[in-house]
Amino acid sequence: MEAGRYTAVAIVLHWAIAAAILFMLPLGFLMHERAEHGDTSQAVFSAYQLHKSIGLTVLALTVLRLIWRLTHRPPPLPASMPAWERLAARAAHWGFYVLTLALPLSGWLYVSAGWNIHEDQSLAVPTRWFGLFEVPHLFDLPQASDDVRSETAKAALGAHLVFAWAIIGLAAIHVAAALKHHFLDRDETLAHMVPGLRAPGAAAGQPRSLARSVVLGVGFAAIAVALIAALASASSLLLAPQTPSQIEIAEHEEAAVGPANDVAPASPETPTPATPGQPSRWTVAHGASAISFAYVYEDESGQSRFNGRFERWRADIRFDPGNLDASSIVVRIETASARTGVAVHDSTLPTAAWFDAGAFPTAEFRSTRIRASGPGQYEARGDLTIRGQTRRVDLPFTLAIDGDRASVQGATSIDRRDFGIGRDDAGDDLISRDIEIEVRVEARREP
Repeated sequence: MEAGRYTAVAIVLHWAIAAAILFMLPLGFLMHERAEHGDTSQAVFSAYQLHKSIGLTVLALTVLRLIWRLTHRPPPLPASMPAWERLAARAAHWGFYVLTLALPLSGWLYVSAGWNIHEDQSLAVPTRWFGLFEVPHLFDLPQASDDVRSETAKAALGAHLVFAWAIIGLAAIHVAAALKHHFLDRDETLAHMVPGLRAPGAAAGQPRSLARSVVLGVGFAAIAVALIAALASASSLLLAPQTPSQIEIAEHEEAAVGPANDVAPASPETPTPATPGQPSRWTVAHGASAISFAYVYEDESGQSRFNGRFERWRADIRFDPGNLDASSIVVRIETASARTGVAVHDSTLPTAAWFDAGAFPTAEFRSTRIRASGPGQYEARGDLTIRGQTRRVDLPFTLAIDGDRASVQGATSIDRRDFGIGRDDAGDDLISRDIEIEVRVEARREP
């Protein structure tokens, strides 16, 4: 350590943690605001993964910084500093250590609980550090009861928010004190931590050693690159407009075959007339629509059938029964949104052995050909991608239009092992390989 300054490693660690927290705070508040207003889009999901990855990095850097602090003496405080100010400075420094440990730990505890406090339901999503490896949950919380997980999540998130505001307040005081020492007291306090900065009126110091210059140069370059990458990633996730499901149907006489039995009766309002052969735009009624799945669970007590559904998905449908070659269906599903209503299954489905939602947050069906199989009946052949594995799938479906309401229903089945789902899990032999998939989309014509 050069006389009167922190070591190069201490300086790099200090500014790396500071940059990460400055990035994380607005990202965290923005995600929280989106989630409170019901935004469960893929962008918010990915932003949470980024937030968790950086938070765990802050935790690791803080531990390293604390070890370095305990083994390397910091520069002395200015001799002119009053005793109360020395005490306040030391308290602030140790307060930062406590908060930069408590903030990520409380966040880790919250995600370990696997509970969505905004919707008061299970949301067991694995944490993958920048997509490289899965981070274990704390205290085996995903296996706890719903009450324990719910209460833990509420307490952890409450503490997380308190710690966030506390670190904002402490940082404001810290910055104000550093500027006071530099511009009013005109001492060397700020120069201890800012490379190349001299205290007002101080003579030029000794030339910086080569090793110190290399550590500072490489360290600050790495901080800049990481910050730019994080900003670019967050901007693309949260600032880009989110596209809802889009459906366009060109209506011909042969398409109007009457509603299916379970289609709601037409609205008494006057239907919007459709120009034959021209596409109408439709809005998906997500409350009445579903992408569901079913499987059989078998153990020593016998067989049980379980039904589940994906709660977050988006469909892009361009359909013209008179021009099927130009028609297309694309459905994207958030794998972490799989729910069965059985806590142990819901906590297992997003894990690496099953959907591996941390590494593969979306599954996708993309049609390659659509053909008619009867009045109002069609078959979509396409590519289904889950966990990065793609297989050809045929999806028979029906289309019924009744005034301003449209109903699409389809069903198929897959072999989950074709996609590596559950293959390496201890419960693999308890769950049927064949998984039934049912699609129901209810939509209303846009005015």
